[in-house]
Amino acid sequence: MTSQDELTRRRSWERLLLRAASDISLTPSQYTTIEDRYSQLQKILDASTNPLLSGAHIFPQGSMRLKTTINPVGGAPKDLGTIDADAIIWLPHAAQADAMTVLNAIEERFRDGSRVKSDIVQLRRGIRIEYADVNPGFHIDVTPARAVWGNSKVDGQGKLEVPDREIGWKASSPISYADWLNDASQQHISLEQHLYKAVAANRSVNEAMDAATQEPLPTYQDYDSLDPLRATIKLLKRHRDEWAIETRRKDYRPISAVITTLATHAYLKVVEESKLAPLTPIDAILQIVEKMRDYVRHINGEYQVLNPKDAGENFSEKWNRPDEGPKYRRAFYDWHASAAVSFQLGLQSHESADTFAQAMAASFGIDQKTISDVNREIPGHWTMPGRKVGMTRNAVSLGALSGSASHASTQSNVKPVERLG
Repeated sequence: MTSQDELTRRRSWERLLLRAASDISLTPSQYTTIEDRYSQLQKILDASTNPLLSGAHIFPQGSMRLKTTINPVGGAPKDLGTIDADAIIWLPHAAQADAMTVLNAIEERFRDGSRVKSDIVQLRRGIRIEYADVNPGFHIDVTPARAVWGNSKVDGQGKLEVPDREIGWKASSPISYADWLNDASQQHISLEQHLYKAVAANRSVNEAMDAATQEPLPTYQDYDSLDPLRATIKLLKRHRDEWAIETRRKDYRPISAVITTLATHAYLKVVEESKLAPLTPIDAILQIVEKMRDYVRHINGEYQVLNPKDAGENFSEKWNRPDEGPKYRRAFYDWHASAAVSFQLGLQSHESADTFAQAMAASFGIDQKTISDVNREIPGHWTMPGRKVGMTRNAVSLGALSGSASHASTQSNVKPVERLG
């Protein structure tokens, strides 16, 4: 065993994690389908005769705008088994309207105009349109919004309010938030970039309206661009879903906005620290995961994971509920502990290729084929991810040629890493 063997295992694990992030991302055909259905929203809205909806502007929000959308876990429960693609409808004439009037207007318009077979689903702050005619299915959560008092910007820029069925209007700044994350992702960690281009697949794949306008989705090429921050966020979200299903805590699982915000804060910290001590990509990813929880604030008895561009929007607001708050908080910290272990899986010595593959499937939903593909792509003298230091493809091949299984069985006394949670 040499330090070089350990270094190559780290590189192999890095390659596998980045391949996993790419594999759980949307395919070009999925993206095209979502883009087509998204474009129908403006047509439905354009047909409205309700003055409240005139001049509306539709734009993507959430993971589609952030370019962190992932495919669902295979066989997941319904609310975890579809792709999430959300949109905001900015209403320039809703300044004097009450929340329920706006929600009712949006629901009525899309019930009348949508041709999907599934019924429109009411959400606390909007509606959900489900598209079950593709596999995996996806849904678009449509949330109306208006500018806050004093915000004269158009098309959903700046601070907004969204209607809430229980409390009226609630602060939200989706465009400013997305710009913050995008600016953060463009701050480069001082690290070796050589593996990212090799793993990322650069696949590439406005309609004007009179009464309504629409901002297009990011291009597929932009969506599929793999950077350290978005790769880590995608992997964290997939791990969250696998963890929630395994532990039967899907109702309390950390929401994507919490994960994304904390990961971005951690990323910015890693960027700053890397200026003094450059990192490899895998070290950067591990540090992002490790530092996330440091950015949960507890001020005056309230847990806060705030929108950095709008302090009125607390993504962890459910953590402060008097009844269920402790369950949301405990779920986050339990999940994070499990994620910290899972992101180290490839650096541990598992007793066999099968036990490592099982751990990867449980943590990230990655199958044996992906692991095998990466093992074939890495140099033959590199230690394979999740295997004993020195267990290379060349060593396995030599053992097979000599008719000996000793190379593959020397780890029988090594226990696989257990998942937490």
